[in-house]
Amino acid sequence: MSTGKAHLYRPRAERKAESDANRALINWDLLQSLAVKPHPNQNHVPHDDLPMGVGEVLQEALAAQHLLDLVGIPLGLYDDQTIDARTFLAVLEVQKLRERLDRIVSWHSRETGPGGMVDDYCTECRNTWPCDTRRMAEGTYTDPEESADV
Repeated sequence: MSTGKAHLYRPRAERKAESDANRALINWDLLQSLAVKPHPNQNHVPHDDLPMGVGEVLQEALAAQHLLDLVGIPLGLYDDQTIDARTFLAVLEVQKLRERLDRIVSWHSRETGPGGMVDDYCTECRNTWPCDTRRMAEGTYTDPEESADV
């Protein structure tokens, strides 16, 4: 997944493929159970008499509050307890994590020498390049024990 805005404006075929992959990852049973579970930051409103679609939005709001709890975003006390404020805090946390991973990737680079020569070792840990740490930070690492089980 890209960190910039460019990924938002890709051709429809690319977005559809990504959407199909994401839909397969989503735990729909969990989302349904969270959508009906009360939350301290959200007023529970019976939605039988509400216009069509409003009840669904309220259920999604409940699920979103619970998901933000699962990733450790504080409940808040005032304006910081709203879904948009808590989501903004979650986005800030994701950005911080990506920045940390990008720094690790830059530290674990391929050793270079004079005249553009390259070596087969990582400058940071001296393991064969690309080292496991770099591949973990990039998200390309595969555990040899897990791939042997397949």
